[in-house]
Amino acid sequence: MNMPSIKLYALSLKKVRTFMHRRGFDDAVLLANTELHSSDLDDPYRLISQEQARMFYRNVVDLSDDPGLGLEIGWMTSITEKGPLGLMQIVARTVLEAVEEGWASRDTYNGLIDWNYEVNADAVVHHVACQEEYEPLRIFLLERGLGMLQAHAEELAGSEAKPTKVLVDYKAQKNFKRYQEIFRCPVYFEEKVVEIHYPASYLNQKLDGHDQPAHDTLEVLQHSLLKKLSAEKDIVDEVKMALRRKPGQFPNLNQVASKLAMSPRTLRRKLGAEGVRFQDLLDNKRRKVAEDYLSNSDLTIQQIAEQCDFSDGQNFSQAYKRWTGMSPTEYRNSHRK
Repeated sequence: MNMPSIKLYALSLKKVRTFMHRRGFDDAVLLANTELHSSDLDDPYRLISQEQARMFYRNVVDLSDDPGLGLEIGWMTSITEKGPLGLMQIVARTVLEAVEEGWASRDTYNGLIDWNYEVNADAVVHHVACQEEYEPLRIFLLERGLGMLQAHAEELAGSEAKPTKVLVDYKAQKNFKRYQEIFRCPVYFEEKVVEIHYPASYLNQKLDGHDQPAHDTLEVLQHSLLKKLSAEKDIVDEVKMALRRKPGQFPNLNQVASKLAMSPRTLRRKLGAEGVRFQDLLDNKRRKVAEDYLSNSDLTIQQIAEQCDFSDGQNFSQAYKRWTGMSPTEYRNSHRK
């Protein structure tokens, strides 16, 4: 699997932001702890980090308390809301060409999920995956991706774009009936994969909006956006993303270096050039995880220590006091919701 891009455009947050505004939530709460300001999102081609996008989506999930939010937002997202990429897909020659272009330029819009597809004799199968560890957020991101795939398929091919089946790896949601309304096919929950299956025949459908000169112009613009995105990758952000953990596990420097296809020495040198130490990034990530549990859970200090990859509660408490100047218990007492 390809490494996810470390930067993405603020454009990808626009639909979610607008949707939440209509529900009465303002940017003060939506952008909490993201280090972003309203003006950042007003520029659709402002580059933001995936960590900032993740925190924004985490805020949305925690504020809304709506298990069907991701699917609804994805379903309501027009293909043109992807900017030049969406416009380029609309004026493509066929549905297959539009799908190929969407995949080739997916990093300009899709953040925090991995999307791939395969075509066989009978079907085109879209595979969607997400490595997010916070399950409500993971489901939100997957639902949004699935909803967008279906919405855009119908924009391109009309009623012909009816899936034969949808598989997801999570339990049936409270909005189960909405799945049936949107996908119009059997939906299977608690599977091992997340997929949408379509008949392969619809890929050959020619698009009414095909306009080759417009397509060529948009392709140049889209290429420039991809080039800018690639040039803006940052070693500190790459390490932060590589430190996204499984519960209770954090990779060490050697493991992160291997994931980033470089030697530990090279990784140390690149971080040093930015004035950053690997241990500081690791400690900061563990501290954030600890504070989330301290504020929002009833886990014991020992249990939180284990989630932060410490061997015992005493070592964790000493480390936390070194990071913040207070004990975990003191932090919990002052920040408990």
